[in-house]
Amino acid sequence: MRFDPADEHQRLKELHRYRILDTRRDAAFDDLCELARAALDMPMAGIGFVDKDRIWFKSAIGLTAPSFSRQGTLVGAAVDHGGHLEVADACADPRFVDHPLVVGPPHLRFFASVPITVRDGLVIGVLCVGGTEPRRLADNQRFVMERIAHSVVDRLRLHRLGLERARDNMRTRARNAKIAAQQSEIGKQRLLLEQTTRIARIGGWEYDVKARRLVWSDQIFRILDMPVGSPPPFETVTRFYADGDRDMVHAHMKAALTQGIPFEAEFKVITEQGRRRWVRCVCEAERTKTGVSRLIGTIQDVTDQRAAEEEVQYVATHDVLTGLPNRRVFQDRLEAGLAVGGRDARHGLLMIDIDHFKEVNDGLGHHAGDALLAEVALRLRRSAGEGAIVARLGGDEFAVLILNLPNLANLDRVAGLVADSLSESVRYGDESIPVTASIGVVIGRTGDGADQLLKDADIALYEAKTAGRNRVVRFHRAMREEMELKQSILRSMRQAVANPGNLLLYYQPKTCLRTGGLLGFEALVRWRRPDGAVVGPSLFMPALEDPQLSQIIGDLVLDQALRQAQDWRTRGLAFGTIAINVATSQFRRGDLAGLILTGLKSHGLPPEALTVEVTENVLLAKDIRNVAETLNALSRAGVRISLDDFGTGYASLTHLKDFPVDMLKIDRSFVSNLVTSPESHAIVRAMIGLAHDLGVQVVCEGVETEQQRDILVALGSDFAQGYLFARPMPADLVEQSCFTATGDKRIQVA
Repeated sequence: MRFDPADEHQRLKELHRYRILDTRRDAAFDDLCELARAALDMPMAGIGFVDKDRIWFKSAIGLTAPSFSRQGTLVGAAVDHGGHLEVADACADPRFVDHPLVVGPPHLRFFASVPITVRDGLVIGVLCVGGTEPRRLADNQRFVMERIAHSVVDRLRLHRLGLERARDNMRTRARNAKIAAQQSEIGKQRLLLEQTTRIARIGGWEYDVKARRLVWSDQIFRILDMPVGSPPPFETVTRFYADGDRDMVHAHMKAALTQGIPFEAEFKVITEQGRRRWVRCVCEAERTKTGVSRLIGTIQDVTDQRAAEEEVQYVATHDVLTGLPNRRVFQDRLEAGLAVGGRDARHGLLMIDIDHFKEVNDGLGHHAGDALLAEVALRLRRSAGEGAIVARLGGDEFAVLILNLPNLANLDRVAGLVADSLSESVRYGDESIPVTASIGVVIGRTGDGADQLLKDADIALYEAKTAGRNRVVRFHRAMREEMELKQSILRSMRQAVANPGNLLLYYQPKTCLRTGGLLGFEALVRWRRPDGAVVGPSLFMPALEDPQLSQIIGDLVLDQALRQAQDWRTRGLAFGTIAINVATSQFRRGDLAGLILTGLKSHGLPPEALTVEVTENVLLAKDIRNVAETLNALSRAGVRISLDDFGTGYASLTHLKDFPVDMLKIDRSFVSNLVTSPESHAIVRAMIGLAHDLGVQVVCEGVETEQQRDILVALGSDFAQGYLFARPMPADLVEQSCFTATGDKRIQVA
């Protein structure tokens, strides 16, 4: 795409939106620049952003000046070409033969760039490399530059998000400071008011009991929106008192008149113009031998102070964006609701989470996210019904409390109405934001603990999100037990990975069905528990599904497998290949291919010494492009790719076509029924035939009987794995079982 001057305004607007120009050096950008220089073996590299009249480099290697004039520069020419530019020999190119960087230091001869492209295809800069010798880039080098440019864009987005987060934090601190200042000011004003009313008699009044004469200062007339003059008769002053406060003020006045009891009270008055105001009235009584002779006091307009107090109280108890009660108020009301009512009273709690809310914030901005939250709050109020307590607990999480349920069907009805109300898209400007929600439902009884009920609702919500989102899940006790077990396992595994010796690899051979030779081994992770027992993945599966732990465990498995392969290779033991399972979280990191290939090289191993096994769930991940790029990079380097548990996921045929699969592993669920189930027999036969037609070898898992083996031989399966041949075992037993003491193979490598 060539440069279009009509897009220049929008391009500059997009560049300035990232606020990257003239910022300090950033190690992340420097690392990407160094990666480009090293990967292409160039003396010079740079990450440059093109402003209106200049080129500014966020990171540069081999260049001394941080910026250059845009006119007549190589980078400016690159942007004019849409970011893609390759100059094999600048001395032979009439456009650049007289360029200062060509005729003078650093005597640039070769230059290449790829665009830094953001929203709507706008090019805001380039990733460029240069050298002092003429050359041309290979296709794979151009691919590497494009991948690094994508990483630069990712870093830009992280930079922008960091700025937005800092701005939000600053706003939050300012709001909290304002609230604190208001609270402090309220306290000061109260103290000052008390001193002023006692000493200066501001807004003073006096009533002579015997003469039945009332006297007001000018300020009281102003408070009541009356012209300064004669006050009304004492007996008619009660008409200014608001209905809800009239009896209380009348009782105070009666006690002062008859018993001489002083008082201080705040109440609402209705002014002559119909406005409502809060006033504070202070009254003292003068007594004689015959009784109370005079009342004296002050009136102070405290409407503004009351409003400030109410605002502070509102902010402290409500979510400002949606106007809903916040978590603290919701918990208080939940505790109060559970404390009253009959013994058999039942209460419903809905925990609601907006699906994919982060994608709305990231894609459309926080203003769109705020608009979505406000609309969700409105819909919840409408659908939950009168009497329900609706609150925003934080982020994109809401809750609905229904006290004293008439029956369980009513709770199901409300949950359905809530889900339906949230299923309609929300309009935001020209955008239509799709909305779905995951809802966890729990039923409590009078006397239950509020904290436990909230935890149970959270568990049900987690189950709804785990099951695919956009659904309602009701809590049952087994969920809590399962969650507690999972948390216990995760705690134990976090302690285990702190000492790599707690995780060890067992190896199960893969056997060639035609020759009986050894194809290689699958490395299977085991956990040595504190009691010394060694257990398989079925007892710590939550750790393998946890994004952080699975990545740590995957790295440990890779390291141990490479160390073992290096040991066997050094000792002359022909082990074939070691297969490791790779989790989705390892792909998400983005550097898996480099990590594996670097590990192979550092251990002196050829690429074919390692096989990477992936399940179809990995191939269905959201960042599928990153998975495909990683597998393609590994395959090109010579690492074999195996598709594990074939037939148990989705879109299997598509995976065989779209990914560089060398080997297909048929799941044990098909092999176990091979003898007794004609359907399994037919499916296995079809999968083997399909794989062979595509040039893919087949391994059948879970082979436990000779009859299963013979059927697989007849169906043409290439390899098999299972207890019939060997159970998973530690490396020392592998050496005893598969190799002689002199290093000769007991099983010939296929």
